[in-house]
Amino acid sequence: MSRVVLPVYIAFLTLTIACGGAQAPKEQTPAAAPASTVASHMTDHFTRVHDIEQAVIRGDLEAAVEPANWLQSHMTLEGLPAGSEPFISEMRNAASAVASTDAVGNAAVATATMLATCGKCHTAAGATPKMPEMPPPAAVEGTAGHMREHQYAVDLMAEVLERPSDDLWKQGAQALAAAPLAGADLPEVPKDVAEMETRVHELADRALNASDTGARTAIFGEVIGDCASCHGLHGKVWGPGVGKQAG
Repeated sequence: MSRVVLPVYIAFLTLTIACGGAQAPKEQTPAAAPASTVASHMTDHFTRVHDIEQAVIRGDLEAAVEPANWLQSHMTLEGLPAGSEPFISEMRNAASAVASTDAVGNAAVATATMLATCGKCHTAAGATPKMPEMPPPAAVEGTAGHMREHQYAVDLMAEVLERPSDDLWKQGAQALAAAPLAGADLPEVPKDVAEMETRVHELADRALNASDTGARTAIFGEVIGDCASCHGLHGKVWGPGVGKQAG
């Protein structure tokens, strides 16, 4: 299941801009950009962050550079609620870390930080993104079905970093912990892949007990870093969004 930009997200951002946060005195505040323009720009930010997330999960750091560079140059305060400065700075720093590294683990941590920064900014603005529920993937036997379950779990956990929710985090962690890649219903997998699979499920167990944003961000960074490392064992690009890279 690929994460997509949703019209309701645009509506949420428009509401946040109109209502979020305490404002500075009028004479100290520059004229704000139209809410529709800012909402559209923030939706572009949302798209780039998830392009980076998918590229990192694939282990395709080259594909993460362009959206990371875009975020560095397009993160602005114009039209945003007062108090947004620290979040803009944190996003730029994380995007810079993605664009400048050739280590997938570092890129994964920076990506998790970007997602968590989105969530912290939403919380500070007193707003919650409204997103439709993501239904579990259709049951498919074998490795392909198992990978879809992994992606569903990761999508839920990523959404929680952007829109904090204890229940949704637990749901994602439980989904990641379920159905290890083993058993008669799955083909035998190489030892190194099985070891990575075991580690992912160990991280899922840790995730179930992670109750604060810092711990969740760290675990999510490890999870997507391990996804990338496992995909790299196949000798070609695997993972979400891979079809977009074919052209």
